[in-house]
Amino acid sequence: MYKSKKYKQMSVDEFTRAANKYEGNHAGIYEMCKQDYPDILEEIDKEDFMDLLDAGCGPGPMISLLAEKYPDKHYTGIDLTPKMIEVASAKQIPSATFLVGDCEKLPFEENSFDIIICSQSFHHYPNPQDFFNSVKKVLRPGGRLILRDNTGPRWILWLINHIEIPLAHLVHHGDVKVYGKAEIERMCQKAGLHMEKFEQRKKFRMHCVIRKKEKIMELKLGDVQETALIPLAIRANETKRKNARICDEKAVEIIDTLGIDTKDLDKFFSHEGVVARTILFDEAVKKLLLKYPRAVCVNIGCGLDNRFSRVDNGKIQWFNIDLPDSIEVRKKIYKETEREHMIAGNVLELDWIEKIPRENIIIVIAEGLFMYFSKEQVRTILNHLTDAFGRGFLLVELMHPKMMKEDMHDTIKHTEAKFGWGTESGEELVSLDSKLALIKEISFWQEIKKYSLLGKVGSIIAGKLNNRLAIYKWK
Repeated sequence: MYKSKKYKQMSVDEFTRAANKYEGNHAGIYEMCKQDYPDILEEIDKEDFMDLLDAGCGPGPMISLLAEKYPDKHYTGIDLTPKMIEVASAKQIPSATFLVGDCEKLPFEENSFDIIICSQSFHHYPNPQDFFNSVKKVLRPGGRLILRDNTGPRWILWLINHIEIPLAHLVHHGDVKVYGKAEIERMCQKAGLHMEKFEQRKKFRMHCVIRKKEKIMELKLGDVQETALIPLAIRANETKRKNARICDEKAVEIIDTLGIDTKDLDKFFSHEGVVARTILFDEAVKKLLLKYPRAVCVNIGCGLDNRFSRVDNGKIQWFNIDLPDSIEVRKKIYKETEREHMIAGNVLELDWIEKIPRENIIIVIAEGLFMYFSKEQVRTILNHLTDAFGRGFLLVELMHPKMMKEDMHDTIKHTEAKFGWGTESGEELVSLDSKLALIKEISFWQEIKKYSLLGKVGSIIAGKLNNRLAIYKWK
């Protein structure tokens, strides 16, 4: 408690001295704060809002810019330093209110703001978890925290926290600590917030977008198809594990909301298979995005998959495609954004394809889908894709013919699902569409065997029979 008060008083003293020069042309180290403004404005532009809070607002430079750009919105600025609030209030911005207060204990009602911005203030907070807990309280469901601060690789963080910050204390600056992605993510999860984006930008700047989950209580068990529940339950259960190999907080939220007993949906080999394919598909998409960062990604038969949040590079356009009833359910859970879209359509028909832009290369993802179609239906899908798009990649899950009996699968056998066509080799899809070229085929066993003795044994006994990821290219 003593150190907490000490750090806060140091910050008040520092920014009392800086208040009158903070926005000037000779602001010294505070000049770097201005470099955050364009990125914050760009992020705010992505979604509509009505009420915005600037946490650690200083003399209100961001609110001044925002009030000029969006004069019909409501703004609140809070800062620990009375002199900063005095300078901000003197601007007499009609749509803004400024008050002295502690960002670790935001003094507002629940669900008060659509957006909270916090720029170059977070590293002054001695109790950062309290800040995130407070953000969770005052954000509206679906609202965002846009967090800008300093970050970097481990060695940079070590230098700042062990050398630069102690030196700053000698000149009575109230800096406490800078953080990496893992620390921020842990604090978000503990507060019940979801970290959508964490990027290290120029000059070791953190650009982080954190969202308060929307309530999805209107979702009912009958809304979700049985085959969609299986991967959902598995991803949720894996996320809850101490050393989780994948993270899907949305799956946890859905399963908890529905109150589902996942016992019959989550058996060992099905669990390991879903985790393996999630990892392999995610890695394959990320690898392609390194080469084609502005690709158009199309997730056909998307169900309730949340892959976009795991692979997003901040530049892609993403389209989730499924039948109308599935998309209707999906819209109860996910929000469309300027880069993530939902399209209702039958993948065997052409209507949905007309809604996909063709400016950039396309990456099509078909996870857990093709095995439910006949050979001729698969041919139709492939022909539609290669005819409509001049060049692209297809990432598809394939099943061996000997595994096409529903009672062989410890979770599928509890549903009404029926398998269609299986393949012994990825080359069989090439015979259906001559434009396709098989690049790579990876058995899920390659991933499963990394984690357990049972997985190693299974890979030896049935190594050629398990599902696999096949990657194709056409041009």
